[in-house]
Amino acid sequence: MKRMILAAGTAALMLVVGAAQAADGDTVFERGKPLIAQIDRIELQLNDGETYSELAPEKRSEVRETLARLRAITERYPDQASVPEGVKVEQFNDQARVNVLLTKAREDSRMVCKREKSTGSNRTTTQCMTVAQRERAKAKAEKDMSNAQRTGHSLL
Repeated sequence: MKRMILAAGTAALMLVVGAAQAADGDTVFERGKPLIAQIDRIELQLNDGETYSELAPEKRSEVRETLARLRAITERYPDQASVPEGVKVEQFNDQARVNVLLTKAREDSRMVCKREKSTGSNRTTTQCMTVAQRERAKAKAEKDMSNAQRTGHSLL
């Protein structure tokens, strides 16, 4: 019974923390701010080579095309009230797509450092990699292990 209460409390706490983090600005486009200024900011971040560094080239071009469509809509209808309903839906969907792509890229570009002990040593070292680099290293290690088991060769 105590474990169930503890598990439920932990789950509730995680939901509250997750909601607070989501409210802190996980989205790329912010409500109430001028769209053109936000598009300019996103384009600068795409070009800085750091903010969205883990964004795949095909996703990067998709984001650029979507931003160009959003810019064209904003320039054609400077007053948001004059935008036709169908165009508003397209604009909303484009913004949502950019939010999804860039939020994922931002998470993958995040640097994570871990303190690890080398095999046979008591001394810890700090290993810093992006989330995407860690995922690639894990996938490579799993592939190498699978190949070694299948062929019977050692990894060394």
